[in-house]
Amino acid sequence: MDDLSTRRKLMVLVGLALGLFLAMADATIMSIATPELMYQLNTSIPNISWVMNGYNLVLTVLFLTMGKVADHYGRKLVFTTGLAVFTAASLGCAFSPTIYWLIGFRCVQAVGGAAIVPISLAILLGAFPQRQQGLSAGLFGAVSTFAAALGPVLGGVLIARGAWHWHFIHLHGTWQWIFLFNVPVGLVGLALALVLVPRRTHERATGRIDFAGVALVSAGLFCLTLALIQSNAWHWGSTLILALFAAAAVALGLFIFWELRSPNPLLDLRLFKRRAFSSAAVAIMTVDVAMMGTAFILVIYMVALMDFKELRAAAAIAVMPLASLVLTPLTGWTIDRIGPRWLAVTGAACSAAGLFALGHITLNSSLGSIMWRTALVGIGLGLSLPSLMASGMSALHDAVKGVGSGALNTARQLGFLLGVAILVAVFGITMQNAVHSAARQARTWVAQSPYLSIATRDSINSALAAADRINATADMTQIRQVAHPIGDIPQPADVNEALALLDLSNRMETLYIDKVAQAFRGPFYTAGFAALLAVIPGFLLPRRLPKHAAAAFI
Repeated sequence: MDDLSTRRKLMVLVGLALGLFLAMADATIMSIATPELMYQLNTSIPNISWVMNGYNLVLTVLFLTMGKVADHYGRKLVFTTGLAVFTAASLGCAFSPTIYWLIGFRCVQAVGGAAIVPISLAILLGAFPQRQQGLSAGLFGAVSTFAAALGPVLGGVLIARGAWHWHFIHLHGTWQWIFLFNVPVGLVGLALALVLVPRRTHERATGRIDFAGVALVSAGLFCLTLALIQSNAWHWGSTLILALFAAAAVALGLFIFWELRSPNPLLDLRLFKRRAFSSAAVAIMTVDVAMMGTAFILVIYMVALMDFKELRAAAAIAVMPLASLVLTPLTGWTIDRIGPRWLAVTGAACSAAGLFALGHITLNSSLGSIMWRTALVGIGLGLSLPSLMASGMSALHDAVKGVGSGALNTARQLGFLLGVAILVAVFGITMQNAVHSAARQARTWVAQSPYLSIATRDSINSALAAADRINATADMTQIRQVAHPIGDIPQPADVNEALALLDLSNRMETLYIDKVAQAFRGPFYTAGFAALLAVIPGFLLPRRLPKHAAAAFI
C-alpha cells in the first residue's frame, strides 16, 4: 500500500479503533456483573464463569486462523465481517433468556472478536510506512491495553446507570446494558471501517489455506486453554486436567510436525527463527501474565477486604490503562528513533517494581496509595507492549502479517489466561497457609483462656474448623467468611466469660484479617517475577527497527 498522508493514517486508526475497543473490553467487562447475573438468571458461579471463559476460549483458538484467512481473502473484508458478527451477537447476548443462551452468544461474539483484534493490528501497521512502525504499534497498544483493562470499569458504570432506559425496551436486569452498549458503538465502528479503511491493505498470500493445520492447532489450543481456565476448579493434578494438557501437547506436536512439511503452512514456523519475532512473542506472554492476573487479584483484595465499592476498586485499576494510554503513543514515536530494546527492558522492570510495591499495600492503604502503584505498572506496560509488538511485526513480510499478528495475539491471550490461572493457584496456596496459621494461633488462645466454658470452647473450635474448610478462591463471599471466622456461639454464662469472649473475638478478628491480607502478597510477588522474566527476551530485541520491510521467506 502506498505511503498514506497523516490525515489518512489517522482516519484508518479511527476506522479500526471502535471495533478493537469493543473486542478487547468485552474480554473483561463481565467480571463486574457476576452478582447481577447470578441473581437475574438464577444460576451458579461455575455457569457464570463461562460467560467470560467461553469468550476467552474461542478468542485463543481462532486468533491464528483468522489472521491467516485475512492474509488470503482481504483484511478489510474479514475485519468488517468480524465486527458485524460481534455486534449482532451482542444483541443476542442482551436478550438471552437463560445463562446457556448467554454463553452461546458470547462464543459467537468471540468469533467476531477473533477476526477484529489481530487483523486491526495488521491493517494499522500496513497504513504506516516502515519508518513509523513503532508509532503505529504504540497507537494499537494504547487502544487495546486501555480497552482490556477498562472493561470492568465500563461494566460497573453501565450496570450502575442501568436505570436509564428507553421506554420501548423492557429489561429484566441492568446487566443487559453491557451488551446493548455494544450495538450502536459497533454499528458506528462498522460504518467508519467501511468508509475509512482502504480496500487493498496488503499483499495477498498465495496458495491454499492449510485446513489440516487449522484443525490441529485449534484442537491443541482448545485443550490447552480449557486446562488453564479450569485448572483451579478441577485441580491441577486431576486426571482430567492432566489429560487435557497431554492432548494439547500431542495436538500441538502434530501441528508442528505437519507445518514443517506442508507446502502451504497455516503458520510458517520459520517465522520463529527471526529472533525479534520469537523474543517478542515470549515477552508479550510474560508481560500479560503479570497484567491481567494482577488486576484480577487486586480487585478481590480491595472489594473483599478493604470494603471498596466496585466502582471505587475499578477506579484504582483504571489508572493502569490510563497511564499506558497516555504513554504508548509517545513510546511508539520513540521506538522509531532509538529502537525497541531498551524501552521494552525498562518497561518490564518498571511493571515489576509496581507489582512488588502492590505486595506491600495494607488494609489501611488509601486509594491514592494504590493508584500510584497501579500507575507504575501501567507506565511499564506503556513502554514494553508497543516495543514488543513493533519489534515482532516489523520482522515479518507484509503477506504474513495477518497470521503473524494472530500468533502474537494468541501469545498475549495465553498470557491473560496463564496470569489468572497461576495467580489464583498461588493465592489458593498462600490463603490456605494463612488460614491454617491463624487457626493454630486462635486455638492456642482458646485453650489458654481460663473463663470460657466447655460449650463456648467447642463452639469456637467448630467455627475455626469450618473456616479451615472454606475454599477462599471460590468468590469474595468466601474470603469475607474466612476473614470473620467466628459465627454464632452460646450466650456467655457470666460477666467474666463475656469479657473474655469479647477480647478473644477482637483478637481473632484482627488475626484472621491480617493473615488473609498477607496471603495476597504471594500473587503480587509472582506477577512481579513474571514481569521481570520479560527483561530476558527484551534484551534479545533489535537495537533498531529495520528501515525496510522484512524480506519474504524462501
